[in-house]
Amino acid sequence: MSTKTVYQTDPEGVFLYETKAHALPLSPGRFNIPFGAYEDAPPIAPDGSAAVRVGISWEVFEDHRSDVLYVVETGAQYSRGADVDVEGVAVSYSGLGPIPAWLTLTPPPAPEPETVTETPETPAG
Repeated sequence: MSTKTVYQTDPEGVFLYETKAHALPLSPGRFNIPFGAYEDAPPIAPDGSAAVRVGISWEVFEDHRSDVLYVVETGAQYSRGADVDVEGVAVSYSGLGPIPAWLTLTPPPAPEPETVTETPETPAG
């Protein structure tokens, strides 16, 4: 039984790995290609980028999926794909492509430690 190399993606279309598709025994020349796999090879993505299937072709995008991001307005840590209200509009970011202006890689400044001031005890009178 013959095989051919195909290229598996995740649900977002990001290239994961090469795999094999096996020939269909009753359909010569046809292969059982796994769901989410493609016959054409993705481009080699440089460090910090990912090859992503968009429609019928591959594109390379910046890859910030493993970066820790913060919401600029609140300083809260951002969870990839979560909706955030920006000027009354719900927006989200998958981690692929340029980082939008409402997110940053810079963590918010640490809060100042509280200063405890002791008051002198007054003698009971």
